[in-house]
Amino acid sequence: MQNKLISRLFAILAILNAYAVLAYEVDDLGRYQEAYPNNMAVVLNHNQTVNIEVDEQTGELLIFETDYEEILYLQPASKFYTSQSIYTSEFFEDIIDIKVTIYDSRGKKNKLKDEDFRLVDSPPSSWVFHDDDKELIFDLQALGEGCRTVIEYTKRVKRPQFFDVFHFMSIYPIENSTVEIVRPSNVELKFYEQKMSGYDVKREQLDLKKDVVMSKWEMHQLKEYATESGSTNIKNHIPHLIAQILSYEAGGEKIALIGSAKELHGFFQEFLLLSERNYQRSDDKSSVSKNKVMEDLVDSMTVGMNSELQKMDTIFRWVQANIKYIAFEDGINGYVPRACSSVMKNRFGDCKDMGNLLVEMLNHASVSGAKVAWVGTRDIPYLMSEIPTPLACNHVICVVDKGDGSYYYLDATSAEGSYLLPPQSVQGKELLIHNDIDDFTIFKVPALNASKNYLKSVIRYHWDDDDDSLRGTGVDHFGGYERERKTYTLNNLDDEGLFGYIKEVTLGGYNRFTLMDFDIQNLKSKDEELLISYDFSVDNLFIKLDNELILNPTLFKPRISQYNTEDHKLTRQKENHRLIDYTFEFQIPTGYEVKFLPQGNEYNHALFNYVSSFKIVDDVLQVNHTYQYNLLEIPTDLYGEWNAFSDAINSATIQNIILEKKN
Repeated sequence: MQNKLISRLFAILAILNAYAVLAYEVDDLGRYQEAYPNNMAVVLNHNQTVNIEVDEQTGELLIFETDYEEILYLQPASKFYTSQSIYTSEFFEDIIDIKVTIYDSRGKKNKLKDEDFRLVDSPPSSWVFHDDDKELIFDLQALGEGCRTVIEYTKRVKRPQFFDVFHFMSIYPIENSTVEIVRPSNVELKFYEQKMSGYDVKREQLDLKKDVVMSKWEMHQLKEYATESGSTNIKNHIPHLIAQILSYEAGGEKIALIGSAKELHGFFQEFLLLSERNYQRSDDKSSVSKNKVMEDLVDSMTVGMNSELQKMDTIFRWVQANIKYIAFEDGINGYVPRACSSVMKNRFGDCKDMGNLLVEMLNHASVSGAKVAWVGTRDIPYLMSEIPTPLACNHVICVVDKGDGSYYYLDATSAEGSYLLPPQSVQGKELLIHNDIDDFTIFKVPALNASKNYLKSVIRYHWDDDDDSLRGTGVDHFGGYERERKTYTLNNLDDEGLFGYIKEVTLGGYNRFTLMDFDIQNLKSKDEELLISYDFSVDNLFIKLDNELILNPTLFKPRISQYNTEDHKLTRQKENHRLIDYTFEFQIPTGYEVKFLPQGNEYNHALFNYVSSFKIVDDVLQVNHTYQYNLLEIPTDLYGEWNAFSDAINSATIQNIILEKKN
């Protein structure tokens, strides 16, 4: 059955692709160079064709995806772009056929041979272990102006629950882009069109023959896309299609896959149950619990504790400190949690291992409400309640129900994270919480308010008439994610690196000041704000004019980046809501009085605001700059207001005071 389908598939593709290859003539090069003068290449045709059939003998779905891409190279510099690779994963798919043809500028063709392809492991990462991702690598050998390549490969999709995302755009402009999905009429699919508004899309639903249908999307004359540093994920901005297989019929029986949050929970739930079944099968039948090491440890850590919160705190901190986070992407082992006894013995695990271990440890300690929760980080622009697919999820944590509709977040993959805060990467995303067998809750994680995520700095300084420098002290208070980021770095530095880092983060990294000494408090107390106090000196910043001294009392200038649609075409991303509060206190020198004191200003918007003040209190000049923003994204239509917010900060931080010597 499978071989027949493959043969039929290749026959159809051969006809379609022969037409596509013949569509280009060598004399067309000048026309394309004129149409795309600033592009390295143009994609003439990108066809993504899917054929789905049901194997009636096994009851399995046979899914074959063929990607055909024809590229014309327009510039001589294309000769540096010959190295190519196609990513695959043994657990999800197999590449069963590939053909690569290179045409030189005169139209002479050269086909790569089997020995020109190599399947290798994807480059290793410091935090990924037993990764089953592969790369099929090959070299196009010779490219240049007027050269053309045709790369066509077919893969078999092994996991229909993960079927699939199709993109229409490229880093090069595209002349023609199509997606075709052919399947029996008893294979039920649902399509989620993403970011297609504003594009001219031709959609077709065709009956090819009895009980066989094709869904087709076709787009033409697409511009190239470019990612931007600091923007939201590119999938938020380019048209793509998510195709989800809901069910199919085999042997007269309807087989449901995933089409709802309930079915998605059931899919993930099976991995938890499989972990338990594996655990039971590996039991040596003795009366001693295989988790005895874990249970004895929990008992010893929590002896004498009556508070569930105290037990939770102790267990969470132990896992953070003693279980090393290493991501596993090794087939099904990337989804089934390892036994707690294995994680305890090896002292490492991935997110699902650590989340499951925490639940088991908390349950043994009689901490109520501990649950496994699946979630997609902010890199994934889908919510599970809207698109219930495993593609919307890439992380697992433990949550503990507070009983008031909210949760503690126990994500031990972050060595400096606090369970009082949601993991920074999942703010605004949905948790799929496993309450019990076939019982779940979807909970949207709130973004941490700016008031809890802050840097508050108090800087006091003075100047003596006979001194060439300003001297002072500062205390910086870090809370929320501001604290997490700093403590992670501080805990991984030697003494030399530590001194340089403190100089970098204090006084805004102002390079004219000299750090004299510093002290760090609450580094290990994760639920308290981090304090960094320091002594400093800075070159005399006064401008002397007769009997007057001119000084900008804001020793360093807080800045908010500005954006324009020419350089920043995509929505900007902020890691978190944020509050910044700088106070500068300058002791008026003996024998001087204030001749000019600036006025403060403010800017108010529903999502961000700023206020500054300048005042004299008991011969001390007090300057304050406070701003905050409560948003995770800055869309392009908000750039104007955001830049006005930035201008308000900039205008206040350049204000000078004038001191006059008393008679």
